[in-house]
Amino acid sequence: MKYFCCESERRGTCYHEFQKGKWDDKTFWKNDSLLLHDDILRKHKLYEIFLKVDSNYNDYGETEIDSEKWKEIRSLSNVIGGEVKDIIDEANAWVDETLKAEGVFTILGI
Repeated sequence: MKYFCCESERRGTCYHEFQKGKWDDKTFWKNDSLLLHDDILRKHKLYEIFLKVDSNYNDYGETEIDSEKWKEIRSLSNVIGGEVKDIIDEANAWVDETLKAEGVFTILGI
């Protein structure tokens, strides 16, 4: 993967964790999570997309994303295009699988 990594590739803690299902309020850095470095999120202003889709998005807390929110995120990324679209596209297979199995995923901020 170009933009995301997994737990075994993580270097430090400046990552936003895309965790399967609802967060249990205690567990971080799961082996089946996708991790997005904060530098990538900020450089491409992904937080702006997340805020448009969920006004309660908190890049220092947790935000649940369901299939409707994900559709909006994909739609906005398609309009923006470029690397923003590439980043969201890279996560899409993981997200689709997670949404089918769990109904939601949680973005855990740094």
